[in-house]
Amino acid sequence: MPQTIKIQVNPQVLQWARKEAGYKQPEDIAVKLHIPTERYTNWENTGKEIPLGMLKSIANYYKRQLAVFLLPAPPPKLKKPKDFRNLAVSQAGLSPDTLLAMRRAHKYLELAREILGEEYWTNQYGWQNEIEGFLKKGAKVFDEKITAWLRGKLKITIDQQQKFGGYDDAFKQWRNSIERELGIFVFQFSMPEKELDGFCYAGDKPPYAIIINSGTDPKNPRKIFTLFHELAHIFKHQSGICLPDITSEKQDMEFECNDFAGKFLIPDTNVYPIENIKDLSQVAWRFKVSREVYLRRNFEREFIDKKDFFGILKDLKELPPPAKKEKKPVPKPAVKSKSSRGEKFYNLILDAVYNNKIDYTTASDALGMGFNYIASNE
Repeated sequence: MPQTIKIQVNPQVLQWARKEAGYKQPEDIAVKLHIPTERYTNWENTGKEIPLGMLKSIANYYKRQLAVFLLPAPPPKLKKPKDFRNLAVSQAGLSPDTLLAMRRAHKYLELAREILGEEYWTNQYGWQNEIEGFLKKGAKVFDEKITAWLRGKLKITIDQQQKFGGYDDAFKQWRNSIERELGIFVFQFSMPEKELDGFCYAGDKPPYAIIINSGTDPKNPRKIFTLFHELAHIFKHQSGICLPDITSEKQDMEFECNDFAGKFLIPDTNVYPIENIKDLSQVAWRFKVSREVYLRRNFEREFIDKKDFFGILKDLKELPPPAKKEKKPVPKPAVKSKSSRGEKFYNLILDAVYNNKIDYTTASDALGMGFNYIASNE
């Protein structure tokens, strides 16, 4: 019988990989590997006698290349955004899917920075000086001057907003405009819906990114609101993890970002009095926002009193949930890649590989597509 190849690794690298992948205890991964916890714990303590096949399985669960486990020392820990979620949610920590999304976003930003260089991104982010000019005067990020400036910058008028074909179309239009005019990448990755709606990276040097939970139903306007909530954090130069749908006035920063998203999507001049859920549904659909967002804007404009506001809000929560999402056919690799990474990053990587700035292996890893699919787009 062929002898099993056994590998020796730095046990600290193995521990680092588990924790970075979101597995809190050794038994969490031992269960997946179908081995006794004691056996896996011994590997983390000594790093010795790990069968190659088992190390490949570990690498697969941790979403790491096998070569990572042969490093002499653990790499730096992932720099996570600040957690702005309420205490009850944040105490549960972050799942493996969310941590993977953060690693991917961080890697894509590093790659984009490397391909185009610091000077390119500094020029594209010249708008930061304008934002800082507003905020230096003590303005909140939801100040009318800032929201008006942004609407002009994104080149989408309130009339155009009302002509969007639906929530999915509205999200695509806003997303493309933010990427094109501000240079901010908008990624969509799968994460637990109850854990977070999105997060953003706004580091010391651009480019920056907004990451939206792709698990949210495209027929739900929640993704649109989250997009602008995260943009507010970037304007404040903050990297953050957010669940805007569960926010109280006690969370000052989250409330400010929610305020910004609501006032940008529905300026004061476009808030019309509503009397019932039917009216609310019609006008919310017109602006491609949720009924809850438009209802709050009515309350802020004092078109309804506190009693009516909470009464309608209660009625909304008691409505039956929307029908389950229809199963769609599996999209082609290019369509799936663009949906996840956005037009800007997708085109950036294709241009880079065709101009010999990166190799096909790097491009394939960045876009999640095989060599043949990338070559066919050349």
